[in-house]
Amino acid sequence: MRSSWLEGRIYGICEWITRLAYVNILWGLFTLAGAIILGVAPATVALFTVVRKWLLFSDNDVPIFKTFLNTYKKEFWRANKIGLFIGLVSYVLYIDFLYIANVREAFQLAFSVFLFVILVFYAITLLYLFPIYVHYELRFLQYVKYSFFIGMANPLMTLTMFLSIILLAVLFMYIPGLIPFFSVSSFSVVLMWCALKAFRKIEEKQNAINRSNSKA
Repeated sequence: MRSSWLEGRIYGICEWITRLAYVNILWGLFTLAGAIILGVAPATVALFTVVRKWLLFSDNDVPIFKTFLNTYKKEFWRANKIGLFIGLVSYVLYIDFLYIANVREAFQLAFSVFLFVILVFYAITLLYLFPIYVHYELRFLQYVKYSFFIGMANPLMTLTMFLSIILLAVLFMYIPGLIPFFSVSSFSVVLMWCALKAFRKIEEKQNAINRSNSKA
């Protein structure tokens, strides 16, 4: 019986490894299909859509390629709005950090601290942006707003995301051969798992408030 349990665990691990490698390769191919610039955002949305189904519904029979392709085509232009937002904000922050070197020394520290705080807020928003995009149906600016507020309201999950990304980055740094097969997919699993925990916590609080209001 113990042997049967162990075999089941090993099979489950091998299945996850295979799925992560497959969806990571799909992400790379579909990113290239969009000439990288136009492909990366819809490919990332498609990736998170597949991962969300795995985690939320424990659905091991998700038609990976079909789901990925359909989501990629359906969300192509909407996802590129997200990609454009990320690109523009990242570029502005990059220029601002370059500008620090030309700021008078008396203001340099204050300006650096201000930019660092903005960078942290931006990073928190990015952590939740794609999970929220595939989980909720909102307007564009609401995706950005809720990504920030949910991240700030769930510091433990947000910190877990940051630490997990750092650990995975270190792992890929020491074993670069894993990057083509597990880089983006492993990041997406961690972010989606933590985000779903945060969403569930918020929904439970909202349900509790609704129940108390109905009793009153």
